[in-house]
Amino acid sequence: MGNTANSEAESKGKEEEEKKMTEDLSEFFDTDELADKADTGSTSIAGIFAQEYVDALGVESFHPVFLAQTADVKDLAHGHSLEINRKTYKIAGKQADGFGLTNLILEEQ
Repeated sequence: MGNTANSEAESKGKEEEEKKMTEDLSEFFDTDELADKADTGSTSIAGIFAQEYVDALGVESFHPVFLAQTADVKDLAHGHSLEINRKTYKIAGKQADGFGLTNLILEEQ
């Protein structure tokens, strides 16, 4: 039983540490300033849209990506469609950084 209590305490401690490390990044995700808006069909999400170098399964290329706060994209899955700047993209990958941000790797439709 001691191992279970230790495991639970370690898990809770890790969650608290991650919360401390997550800064308020709302100014970076202000669509009146730096951020772009992605429409999911049911809501809009603020994020940074860019072309980035991606290495997936040994294939190197540039892909459109959308960097957003993890809490805003937690319900989005591979294959989900987003509209950004009047173009439609499908989520091909999701990369959470563990610090409150997630990079969505996109494919233009």
